[in-house]
Amino acid sequence: MEPQYPQTPAEPATAAPLPRQPRWGLGDFLVGLFGGYSLASLIAALWYAATGDEDLDLLGQAVSQAGLWTGMVGAAVMASRNKGAGHLGDDFGFRARWSDLGVGVLVALAVQLLLLPAIGLLLQPLLGEPEVSGPVQDLLDKSQGLAFIGLVLSVAVGAPIVEELFFRGLLLRALQKRRVPNSVAVLLSSVAFGLAHASALPFKAVVLVMLSLTAFGAVLAMLAIRTGRLGAGIVAHAAFNLFTLLYLTLTG
Repeated sequence: MEPQYPQTPAEPATAAPLPRQPRWGLGDFLVGLFGGYSLASLIAALWYAATGDEDLDLLGQAVSQAGLWTGMVGAAVMASRNKGAGHLGDDFGFRARWSDLGVGVLVALAVQLLLLPAIGLLLQPLLGEPEVSGPVQDLLDKSQGLAFIGLVLSVAVGAPIVEELFFRGLLLRALQKRRVPNSVAVLLSSVAFGLAHASALPFKAVVLVMLSLTAFGAVLAMLAIRTGRLGAGIVAHAAFNLFTLLYLTLTG
């Protein structure tokens, strides 16, 4: 018979620390939105005052756009640092995989070749066929050499990264964090995305652009929810913008 030894009392288990709950939300999105547009407007006003021009030239538009992006990215970074995990990947899904390249390009092609033409066809009895490419075509006409390269980088790199982080990262996840159903979160974030792209176009053209981009935003939001990250959406957004720019360049 083996000798019996007194049992040593088990040490009390130490509870694992609870993960830090993020406190960022819709307020941070609104701060970024209004702060970005306010900064962009201030820069534009200062540019007008300094140059005396009635319209912003390409450099002025680029500097004004940088002000808008500063507000958007700054809101996301500060929300993550002060109220979240301190990491854009953990808080907003700002990460990517190599597979996102193929998925993103295919989604962009499907939107350009199938979704947007279908929307235009459905709305044709109400809106007709308004011209919507005027502002972009004007930029292309003014862009030569380095200015054209800068425009491509802005449209195909800067805008997709900033807007996906802001609309599908900060806003979409803020809605989900408040137990908003995914369908409603997709709709609200997509409408905000469409409204943010309103431009100085005739009424029917503005309606068509906003509805088209709202639909595109819904696709990007569903992609973010499905994958749990922003990589595929960034690629799809970049490819969509690049396809549009190349088409207008070749046909303009």
